[in-house]
Amino acid sequence: MIRRPLLFVAIAAAAAVGIITAVVVINPYQPTDATVERDIQATNLGPLTLTFPFFTWLGGPGGIPMQAVVILLVLLLNRRAWILALAGLAGGLWYEVIVHLVNRPRPTVGQVLRVTEHPGSTSFPSGHLIFITISAAILMLCVGYRYLPRWARPIGWAVIAGILVAVGLDRIYAGTHWPSDVLAGILIATAWMCFVLSIRWITDRAFASEQTERPRVSPAS
Repeated sequence: MIRRPLLFVAIAAAAAVGIITAVVVINPYQPTDATVERDIQATNLGPLTLTFPFFTWLGGPGGIPMQAVVILLVLLLNRRAWILALAGLAGGLWYEVIVHLVNRPRPTVGQVLRVTEHPGSTSFPSGHLIFITISAAILMLCVGYRYLPRWARPIGWAVIAGILVAVGLDRIYAGTHWPSDVLAGILIATAWMCFVLSIRWITDRAFASEQTERPRVSPAS
């Protein structure tokens, strides 16, 4: 069984990724990307920049520990959701596929105002955004939906959105990614998570309540 609305969102996000990818393949250097990047780099982001080293680490060397913590928390707090967690994290494989197929050069000093990190030669899409988006969504869906009251769930998603904005700004501010890399990373993660969530046999058990799983005991006669 499929949840069609979520599947449609997944298809729409994947289509958007396809369009962005095609544009980048045709012309890796996009003037609009460069303009937006320079504008962001020229902006004083104040205390927000203090979070950037953490996000840089989290999406880089801290990526494997982060995913291990996500799996551990799911197993400890909502074991029924382990299939959903593993299926979600498998979406990180899309990064490995796309980054090698597109092979987009990273921004250079001549194109943007600053380049403070040199993580590698390929830019598209942003692995930081893919992995952090997926990990945050898994925690919210597998743990947050079990323990947070309904009124608090939108707040949880708002916090995640704020984190993703900060991570995206970090990647652009450091000159390691173009804005379209960041957008593609979020869309790839969104497409994959919506696809996984559209499959009922994966999600029904993860979202089942304690009451529905507890066997009924017939009263003694």
